[in-house]
Amino acid sequence: MATASEEKKSITPEQQQELDEAFERARKALAVIETYDQARVDRLCQAVAWSVANKQTFTRLVDMGIQESGLGDPVSRMGKRMKIRGVLRDALRQRSVGVIEEIPEKGIVKYGKPAGIIACIVPTTNPDLTPAGNAIYGIKARDVVIFSPHPRSKKTSYETVRLMREALEREGAPADILQCLTKVNIPMSQALMARADLIIATGGQ
Repeated sequence: MATASEEKKSITPEQQQELDEAFERARKALAVIETYDQARVDRLCQAVAWSVANKQTFTRLVDMGIQESGLGDPVSRMGKRMKIRGVLRDALRQRSVGVIEEIPEKGIVKYGKPAGIIACIVPTTNPDLTPAGNAIYGIKARDVVIFSPHPRSKKTSYETVRLMREALEREGAPADILQCLTKVNIPMSQALMARADLIIATGGQ
């Protein structure tokens, strides 16, 4: 557990540079994904989900995560592959672009609008599931996501995001719709959350 002094510690110049560059790339990617229609968005959700949730790849990520963090077991971890598919199923059932709901009797029409840049804090126990699930939700809403992985399992999270970035590129979309920080600690996560438009945090404080 981090001490109070560690939590109040400011980020280093190198971390500041990484954060600044990530946000610059994120803003450029946001300008692109905001223009996508529903079919394009749904296709990207499917592409990133499959890039991680196919059995061969997820088995490798599970083994990598267990070796890196020393937490979990292969059987329960492999079961989380179906959660990614469940997130995708639920996401594809909803509209998120253009008119998403109409209430004629009240004269209300709701439109889907991106939140912007999402900060996602990844727990050490789910270095593969959390990035994949939140990537699907982020892309579905035409947002971009910057992940801050837990230091104990950051290599697994980085690999998970790398695979999803490759999937985006294969679909002709900007890889920077999804990014993963590398110089991570509590101050870095706090700095990320302070600048983001929306925060998705799983785990501790």
